Amino acid sequence: MKTRLLAAAAFALMLASPSLAQQMSAEAFATTAASSDMFEITSSSLARERATSEAVKDFANMMIADHTQASSELAAAAETAGVALPGGMIDKHAAQVETLKGLQGAEFDAAYIEAQTAAHEEALALMEGYAESGDNEVLKAHAQKTAPIIERHAEHVKELGSGG
Repeated sequence: MKTRLLAAAAFALMLASPSLAQQMSAEAFATTAASSDMFEITSSSLARERATSEAVKDFANMMIADHTQASSELAAAAETAGVALPGGMIDKHAAQVETLKGLQGAEFDAAYIEAQTAAHEEALALMEGYAESGDNEVLKAHAQKTAPIIERHAEHVKELGSGG
């Protein structure tokens, strides 16, 4: 629990000031990145069941596939780096999933798109920040590889949000 709170605090500070991304530890990066992947997979599994829009369901399927792969790659990188990954999501991500669980239909679609937009903006800032100034070369390489994928996701979900 302490690790999850530390990672959430570090992530929030990093978003508030790009220079603080330079100070993010390998452990905080790995915890936040792993939680982000878990959130993407879990919330997108809900979207496959609850969304009314086929475009949202298609996006959810892509999120599950891409973030399952990213999660596996992060696990391998973390193992090589000697960094433990969390067993669950940080509190912020878990709370967002709980909110989504209470929604259905068009209301779910809108909330899912909003959550995905914010999550991808945050994940992109995390990956780009750590890729530039992280303290572990193996995890930096993972961040460099993953950032362009997240950027594509962010663009795609913005198109969904604008009706595209």
